[in-house]
Amino acid sequence: MNDRLRRYLDELFSPYEDLAQIRELKEELSHDLNEKLKDLKNEGHSEDEAFRRATDSIGDISELIETINADTRKLQQLTGMNFSAIPLRDSDFQSSDLSSGNFNYSDLKGSNFTYSNLTGCTFKASNLDQSIFDYANLTNVRMVASNLKDASFKHCILDGTDFSKSALSGLSFEGLTLNRVNFNYSALKKTSFRNAFLNQCSFKTNVSQTVFDGATMDKGTYAMLRGFKADLRHVTVK
Repeated sequence: MNDRLRRYLDELFSPYEDLAQIRELKEELSHDLNEKLKDLKNEGHSEDEAFRRATDSIGDISELIETINADTRKLQQLTGMNFSAIPLRDSDFQSSDLSSGNFNYSDLKGSNFTYSNLTGCTFKASNLDQSIFDYANLTNVRMVASNLKDASFKHCILDGTDFSKSALSGLSFEGLTLNRVNFNYSALKKTSFRNAFLNQCSFKTNVSQTVFDGATMDKGTYAMLRGFKADLRHVTVK
């Protein structure tokens, strides 16, 4: 991308919220302006004249951005909503406040909850295959008896989260802090807690093939995992 156009767009969009729809608009304008700039220069216009004409061509976009902001705020104000038994595959819930929402028996395969506040939400018997929870707040969330195959939990908050009876095989909780998290009766084959910090977590399930290398945990969690035959040779107990 042309450095001058990049700086122009960064300044143009700096007063606005960093929302997915705003980023998409910025990316589209970046592509269009770059193409416009190339065409104008090929027509024989100088660098300065081509830049002026290209940027003038988009006009005043502030009204469009404010409209996107307003629509997005309406979408994001979903606190306490009931989404139970609704087909919601590939839904975009990024940066939304969904606290205390109900997603029981919902098909949410491929949905994106990045940066969302999911505090107190319930996902009973839901399909969360390939869903993304990166940077999300999962405090006191109940994902009970749910399918979480290939889900992503990078940098999320796990405090009082209940994953009991859920399919979690092969998932990564590496490097995360898990406080009072419940994994009772869940499938954890080859699930990785490498370098994670576990405090008062419950694992009443088969953990013989679960990875805990480099993890740090309290004595209670360690004792429970040891009782269920976990490989704890490379963990630290505090």
